Amino acid sequence: MRAITLTRGETEAAAVQDKRQIYRAVLDSDRLLVALPIASLTLWFLGLARADPRAMSDWGLLSLIGPANVASLVLLAAGVIIALYRGATERLLALQLVTFLALIHATPAILYGTLRYSWAWKHVGIVDYILRHGSVDPMINVSPIYQNWPGFFAASALLTHFAGRGNLLIIASWAPFAFNLINLIVLRFTLRGLTQDKRLVWLSLWFFFLVNWVGQDYFSPQAMAYVLYLACMGLLIRGVIGWTRITLFTLFVTVIAVSHQITPIMLFIAVTGLVALRQTRGWYLPIITVVAPVAWALTAARPYTFANFPDLIATFGQLLENTNESLEKASVRNFAQAVVIWGGRSVVVVSASVAIVGVWRCWRNRTLQVSAVILMALPALLVVITGFGGEVLLRAFLFAAPFIAFNAATAIIPPIDGRAGAARATLITAVLTAVLLPGFLLGYYGKERENYFTPAEVAASSWVSEHARPGSLLVEGSRNYPAQFKNYENFTYVPIDREPQESWSAIVANPTGVLSEWLSDPRYAEGYVLITRSQEIEVDAHGPMPAGSLQSIESALRRSPEFSVAIDTGDATVFVLRSR
Repeated sequence: MRAITLTRGETEAAAVQDKRQIYRAVLDSDRLLVALPIASLTLWFLGLARADPRAMSDWGLLSLIGPANVASLVLLAAGVIIALYRGATERLLALQLVTFLALIHATPAILYGTLRYSWAWKHVGIVDYILRHGSVDPMINVSPIYQNWPGFFAASALLTHFAGRGNLLIIASWAPFAFNLINLIVLRFTLRGLTQDKRLVWLSLWFFFLVNWVGQDYFSPQAMAYVLYLACMGLLIRGVIGWTRITLFTLFVTVIAVSHQITPIMLFIAVTGLVALRQTRGWYLPIITVVAPVAWALTAARPYTFANFPDLIATFGQLLENTNESLEKASVRNFAQAVVIWGGRSVVVVSASVAIVGVWRCWRNRTLQVSAVILMALPALLVVITGFGGEVLLRAFLFAAPFIAFNAATAIIPPIDGRAGAARATLITAVLTAVLLPGFLLGYYGKERENYFTPAEVAASSWVSEHARPGSLLVEGSRNYPAQFKNYENFTYVPIDREPQESWSAIVANPTGVLSEWLSDPRYAEGYVLITRSQEIEVDAHGPMPAGSLQSIESALRRSPEFSVAIDTGDATVFVLRSR
């Protein structure tokens, strides 16, 4: 029998072919898509095992991220891309995204040990009030807007009642992770109304979580209202007909109406746009979105609405002023924080640009999803309607983000292409992920140095809340600390950095003289000055007072014979007048 011999070239070609088959088999294995998230989680927590949040620099939490964490994100992004383009099951796709959400949104809850972000503490304070009093007080002087739109806080109080009051701060700490998981579920429901292409749905979800750096996922009415907004859009886009849709839609609108102020405006704009352009049926739907919030504002919230109506309409039609207010609010004093600001803005520019390409491409292919274009564009009207405390640009991007993500995904996987061009789509997705992820991390994590509060700061704030008599004056360096989370109605709050310039300038020039006069005011039962580490970080980074102002005020009060230290926890100091 004749022996068969191979040339050296043929042998090498066979070896290359064998390697390709091995690589292809590995990539096609479900085990790989299970192993990558596990490896990613392991590397991420190993990288942060010895991290100290007190050591964060002006780069925020990014300053604690090392090579292991970078490798973790690379592996996870690779898992997402491989799962997308080999047509993995939705369970495996969900595993990749849930792991990403765990890395990003569970890390602060585990690493810090305290609730992040000052506004989250204030929201805890409203829940604490409801738990103590069993009701709300629409006429209260401190934070009345929350007591007039209490839906979120009442629901949170009910949840806390069943979970145990001692778990309120734990619930609030894990709220970002929980809300993002719910966003994943609800947004998938909504996107399935735009396309049945599984890859397009999950690529849109991946892009959404890469571009949504705004940070409105914390323990807040906006986070809950956002979920319900997406659910309403899903009901309309999917065309669920009959009384089920009307009932659910009305229920969601009502909950939003009693919980938040800007989301009902956006909901009315979106629903009216979809109905007017015949993307959904139901002439009565815009009416529902008007009746519920207006009825609440003119009945239960009537005192607040009438007292603040001039302020509510003052920014209407002020496009340039509202835009400038949002941009000026992001002013910073150091290079790192400037990069953080522009990192977030770069995400907006890049994602919106790719989305426009997607719209153009689908229009040419006659596969344009008009609903997605409408819901991406209409949030821009918010900037004309309200300034919303200097945050309207962020909120407009927040509402547009899911549909920016969808339209961006269509730029990579246009519906008519099917599976054609998989290699090109894979490469573009990898490149876009590499561009968006750093900007997202800068925008979302870049301010964590001021968002993190030490246990010592919490202890000082808690001491004041428990020891001060009702009707006391609390002078704060700024509001960036664990504020108003317990017995918050007992105080009149005066943050120094929010005083007019002539006022804070006088304090910086003569701390003991001005503050002793304030604290000796007989209108207040007691008077306290509270200065913390996180207040100093915020003022030094953003102003308006000169850097080091709070440190110099604290030093002057320590030296003054007129003041004594009521409590000093190391990261926070409470001063009182000796004479009182």
